[in-house]
Amino acid sequence: MLTVTSTALGQGRPVGVPNPMAAHTIFIIVIMAAFMAWAASFSVQLMKERKTQRKGREMLLHRKESVLNQITELEGALESGTINEGQHKRRMKEMRGQLARVISKLQPQKAQQKKPA
Repeated sequence: MLTVTSTALGQGRPVGVPNPMAAHTIFIIVIMAAFMAWAASFSVQLMKERKTQRKGREMLLHRKESVLNQITELEGALESGTINEGQHKRRMKEMRGQLARVISKLQPQKAQQKKPA
């Protein structure tokens, strides 16, 4: 509110003149505060999603290493004679299938969509 003294009228006391932009200013401040709150919550949500994606990728990489280690152990068991050729072929087929599924999940979505049908 703008205060003007009315000395021209000879009374000498202040007279209040309403500020026509006061309501607009408050409205703009409220809108900006809401936008800033939304932006902050959006960035927090994005950080949470990235962290979840990283965890999922780390789990897949761990699973890939585990399957590769199992394949190595399977080859060692065949060489040492612990398992026969039939068991080796069956288990190797299972391990390759698991490995293929893990690797396909590790590939980016764009690369998976570009694969020819």
